[in-house]
Amino acid sequence: MTGRTQKSPDPWRRAWAWPLLAISLLMVASAARQGTAAEAALPAVPTGQMAPDFALPDPSGKVVRLSDFRGKKAVFLNFWASWCPACQLEMPTLETAYQRFKDRGLEVVAVSIDRVGPGAVTRFTRDHKISFPVLHDRGQRVMDQYDVNFIPTHFFIDRDGKIRGKEVGPKDWIKPETWQVLEGLLKEQ
Repeated sequence: MTGRTQKSPDPWRRAWAWPLLAISLLMVASAARQGTAAEAALPAVPTGQMAPDFALPDPSGKVVRLSDFRGKKAVFLNFWASWCPACQLEMPTLETAYQRFKDRGLEVVAVSIDRVGPGAVTRFTRDHKISFPVLHDRGQRVMDQYDVNFIPTHFFIDRDGKIRGKEVGPKDWIKPETWQVLEGLLKEQ
């Protein structure tokens, strides 16, 4: 025995590897999807336009419509997947932001694009103690409707149902600068 100890890898180096892997996988999946369903692609929804309505099941099978929130709450619409490392890192911070703003009229709606059954989504939400609505877009029709090409992608929808902004890529929703986005959405009411 030499007495030397092996250093564990730098956690920041590992943290950066996961998002790069997710980007690579998503680009490959997106290219494959575009090649097989180019005619099904819809144009991006511009800011200021009504958010397209949809109806998706939650893991228990209950169907939730985006329009259920219209006139009642602003919506933070999040597209994600349980297999996405960047989404896994972001989701707990999104729960924290939800807890901070839910009493002020913000609803977080997370749309999983997992192609597997609802079990993976249910496990993820249970393991990460997610309390906001999580819906399952197994056929990725809503993802296409919103022209989402990268996950996570977020849309900010006001109480009237209009899209007020879009963010692509993971964010730390615990930081005050990210809260400013949500504060601005709530002030527009």
